[in-house]
Amino acid sequence: MSKNQPDLAIKKRRPVGRPRGDGKPHLTRQRVFEICTKLIAEHGFAGTSIRMMATALDASPASLFNLFGSKDGLVNELISYAAQASLSFYDELKRVGADPEVLLYKSIYEEVIAVASADQDYVGIFYLPELRKPEFDSAQAVRTRMVAHYAGLIEDCLVKNTLKADQSQLAAEQVFQLTETSILAPHLAGELTPEQQAKATADFCFRALRCDEVKLQNVREAAAKIDLSITPPTA
Repeated sequence: MSKNQPDLAIKKRRPVGRPRGDGKPHLTRQRVFEICTKLIAEHGFAGTSIRMMATALDASPASLFNLFGSKDGLVNELISYAAQASLSFYDELKRVGADPEVLLYKSIYEEVIAVASADQDYVGIFYLPELRKPEFDSAQAVRTRMVAHYAGLIEDCLVKNTLKADQSQLAAEQVFQLTETSILAPHLAGELTPEQQAKATADFCFRALRCDEVKLQNVREAAAKIDLSITPPTA
């Protein structure tokens, strides 16, 4: 073979995202998350094996181990993926020049809409009992970041004396859990729109934080003028 002639026996590396050599779609993290979230929602974490995931994805178990290292690693990344839209929203909101109570109301309102509008399998993944175990510390850290966003805003409101709470960290945890009410009460979807759930939840939180009705109305109107929203992951 001539030195100038390419060695046709050498196989070219397939670019990421292109179809595999067997014609099947390339295995991406997003595709794995979409399929595996459904499986975990149906069978639970313990009842969903890597082999089961691989079969549903028409892939090999080895390919999943190559991507995530383990089933625990897959779920840790899945939690980060599911939370990224909210975390990005928080970052954008920090750049808005508004009072902390307005940012807090906007956060609660948009979080409820996102949760109520999202695929419930994605949202429900945050409630896996296994997530309390040490091997899911990175998933726990994601949730801690989300609660910390609310804690920071509530503390700012307490400093300004616009809202009141005996324990700011506990209040932040309670407010965050209230934004996820539609996960625990899915029947609400047939009774209230996401927007109705969002307004009711945000108003309830502010009344619990001892905000008077005149102030609440002003905060509600100011929050509505902030042109930001959360775009949940699609499944």
